[in-house]
Order: sequence, then C-alpha cells, then structure tokens
Amino acid sequence: MSNQSKVCYTAIFSDYEELKEPDPVTPGWRYICFTDQQLQSPVWEIVKMDVIDTPQRTARWVKIMGWIDWQYSMWIDASFQINKDLNDWWAERFISPFSCAKHPLRNDIYQEGRNCIINGRGNAADIQKQMEKYYKLQFPENQGIITSGILLRENIQANIELHEKWWKELVEGSTRDQ
Repeated sequence: MSNQSKVCYTAIFSDYEELKEPDPVTPGWRYICFTDQQLQSPVWEIVKMDVIDTPQRTARWVKIMGWIDWQYSMWIDASFQINKDLNDWWAERFISPFSCAKHPLRNDIYQEGRNCIINGRGNAADIQKQMEKYYKLQFPENQGIITSGILLRENIQANIELHEKWWKELVEGSTRDQ
C-alpha cells in the first residue's frame, strides 16, 4: 500500500458522538472526519458536509459510499477509539478486496430485523417491509451478517458495485445497514 493512498475515515452528524483522537497516530495514514459540526482536531482532517435527508442517513452514505476516492480505506465508526497502529490492524485483518467482522450476536438478517424492531433501532414499519421483501425473495436464513463498525476496502470496480447495491438497499429500506 502506498502511503498516499491510505485513509481512515469516520462521520459525525448532528451531536450524536464526540470525535475521539487516535492513539497511536499511524504515520502515512490520512484521518478524515466528515461532519456538519464545528469540530477541531490536531489529527483528523475535518470535512464539512451538508446533511442529506437525515443525519443518520448522511452518516450511512459516508460509510457506504464515501471511500471511493482512495485506493485503500478504513471506516471507523465514531463510537470507536483507535488504539492500535492502523498498519498492524490492516495486516492482521484485511482480506482483499473487502473485510469486515462477522456480527457477534446474530446470524441472519431476520434475527437482526426482529432485534431492531424490539429495541426501537430504526423505523419498525420500514424494517418489517424490508424483511417481507427478503422473505419474498426467499433469502435464506442463517447466512450470517456483518457488524459494520470497521470496514476495510480496496478500491476496485467489484467493490464499487457492491457498495452501490448496499446504498440502494438502504435508500429503499430502513436505515439499518448490517
């Protein structure tokens, strides 16, 4: 990986999270925070952006589609504190062209949908409608889902197409993105 092509990025819209400074700061990585807030940081480049539709949907757009300007990107949810050298993290976890963690608690989209409805995470009607769509498509159960707090990506066409489909699914369904 060239040093000019590595970015670690996050998003904070509305006053949902506070920007956390990485420790350590890994040389050769750009740290970028997309936000609608007046934030300052000695490490993060602050990129102001208008809210599109809602703060949550805007943050999801940044997560899903905001990476395509760089060859290699690492999305870090703003709720996380970076406490490891990013080169080490990348070397240990990246499998080309896209890596993410398996969800630690649930094994399919239907379990996740039910959990979101029960716990009030997202619009229940939107989630139910999306689950019905998956049932009609005969999407199988127990296929696994991801947790999307950290995403490692290489900029290739297949990844761009996958993420465009992911974004379309989010726009047409609920704002949940597992």
